[in-house]
Parts: sequence; structure tokens; C-alpha cells
Amino acid sequence: MKRTPLYEEHVKLGARMVDFAGWDLPVMYTSIIDEHAATRTAAGLFDVSHMGEILVKGAQAKTLLGRLIPTSMDRLIPGHCMYSCLCNERGGVVDDIFIFMIGEGDYYIVVNAATAEKDLAWINGHNETSAAVIDVSAETAKIDLQGPRAREIAARVLDDDTPAGLARFQFTHVTYGSSPMMVSHSGYTGEHGYEFFLPNANAVKLWTGILDAGRDLGLKPAGLGARDSLRLEAAYSLYGHEITDDISPIEAGIGWFVNSADDYIGKEILVAHKAGGAGRETVCIEIPGRGVPREGCAVYSGDDRLGTMTSAGFSPTLRKGIGLALVRRGTAQAGMDVQVEIRGARIPARVVRRPFYKFHD
Repeated sequence: MKRTPLYEEHVKLGARMVDFAGWDLPVMYTSIIDEHAATRTAAGLFDVSHMGEILVKGAQAKTLLGRLIPTSMDRLIPGHCMYSCLCNERGGVVDDIFIFMIGEGDYYIVVNAATAEKDLAWINGHNETSAAVIDVSAETAKIDLQGPRAREIAARVLDDDTPAGLARFQFTHVTYGSSPMMVSHSGYTGEHGYEFFLPNANAVKLWTGILDAGRDLGLKPAGLGARDSLRLEAAYSLYGHEITDDISPIEAGIGWFVNSADDYIGKEILVAHKAGGAGRETVCIEIPGRGVPREGCAVYSGDDRLGTMTSAGFSPTLRKGIGLALVRRGTAQAGMDVQVEIRGARIPARVVRRPFYKFHD
């Protein structure tokens, strides 16, 4: 099983380690609810070094990426990043990605750990340009500091105050120790925060430095469990759940980034979906009373099965069961009462507006 450069630190902290996509990673240190609450009220520190990083470089790098994603590359300027996805010919999603524009002909792509090899093969398989595609995942650590006190904690650790002034989805490069480090004002928890990309050799120093700097402010290390409950409250999509090779970004409710005029893979279907042709859509569902839904639970209106929960669980912030569901288009509107089948019983539920927890920055 693969291990990140922070594995020994997780063991020292008493983390419960689990197999996640072939990686030995912490699911929690104390409890998911405790780590979730710390991130919402103070800050949480996450080791996400298992994620993949790919460089796309050269005069035709923009042309290659413009062929691979449905988002206009013209919307990206140096020093900024944007969310998008790699789509297949059916309009499904190969993976969702973040693209960082370092400069002209110089892009940094962050992909999911479980799909990193597939993504690399997909990009290389469709590269009809002279752009170089370089996998730097094995040499890169990624540490996320998320929460309302993240700016204050980061200022204690970094000698450079530039990150404190970053706008959302803006990034910069600083020197940490003797090595370069990329710092981005971004994250996937629904909170203000930073993502740090640095060489593996400096990961332990940054991890322990942040923990020491933020301990008196309420910072806690947080595992995969809290990471998932936080992103669910923010209604952020996750590959393998809301978006898959057979679910388009329009159906997943993230069609706002389908806006490219380029001839990208899957364009015909995505344009048709965006014009109103998708047969399914993703909605938010909460359970006002008792009952915690799970992925795969069926959603009903009377005896009519509308669809299936793609992600679901207990919301530590809202103190109730919540979930995202892929349903037949037009069958579930906000405010509508529905039922979710949990262990054979149909539990009263309600369709609500997206997101469950509004982004805090």
C-alpha cells in the first residue's frame, strides 16, 4: 500500500488508518464530528499528498487543455486556478480537476488519487500537440489548511505575507525552508483556506509547523472522514459519486463551467444537455427527522422512484441527515416532500436548495 511522506506523523497522532484507493491514509484522529467542527469554527489540517499532480508545458499546452476540458481556457490568467473536468466522448467525466496557470505554456493540473493513472493515460492518449505532459505526483506533497482561522495560522508559519492577500482561486510561490512551495487560496471544504504544494522532503516540517502554530487557535488534524462530510455540506461533487464516466457535469449540477467554444471532447452531448436535454439532474435532500441516508439509497415520491442518493450522511453542522441525489429531471423541486428508503423503510425527506452549507471566506 502507498504511503504519503506524513505517514509516520499520522501514526504518532494516533490516527485510524484505512485503505483509500491503494493509499494508507488517516480517516480520523479523534472523531469525524470533532474534526469537522474544528474546521468549521477554527481550522483543520489535511494531508492530501495522495492526490496527483501533472504538468502540461509548452507552446501548445493551452491547445491541448482546450481539447480536453469544457471550460474556456481564456478564463484563466497567470496566478489563478479554476475547476473543470476531463470529459469523455459520451459527455461523462473522466475526472474533475483543478488547473493552475503558472504562465503562458505552463500549467499545473491537480487530479484525484484514484484516477491519476487513468487521467495521465487519457491526456497522453489525446495529445496531438507538442505539449509536454509530466507526472510529478510521486515527488509532491499536498497539505490543506482550511477554516476561518487559516489566514492567521498561515501568517505564523510563513515568512512571506503574500498568501494572506490572495483572492479566492489565486495562488503564489514562496520559499519554505530551502525549497519552493506553491500556495493557493482554495480548497474543497466550503471554508476559507489554503492548499500547499511542496517537495516531499519538506512535508513533515510544514505539517508539524502548522500544527504547532495553530494549536492554541483550535486547529486540529483532520482525516478523510471530515473531508468528506465537509464537502458534502458544501454540496461539492466527488468523482465516483456525483460525477462518473456515465454522469455528465450538467446532470451533476456543475454545468456552470461548460462554456468553451473550443472543439473539446464530449462537446456535442454537453451542449445538448446544457440546452435542456439531460434526462437527469442532481438535487439536495435533507431528512428533517431521524434517519441518516447513505449512498445508494432510493428516493421516492409516493410509489414513483425518482432516483438514487450519490453521496449522503450525517451533517455535523446541521445535525441531520443530508445527501445529493441523481433523479429524473423535473421530478424533484426545492421544497418538495419526498421519501428516502433507509434499510427497507421509507423516511420522510425534503428537497432543499443547494448548498446545504454556504461557502464561508
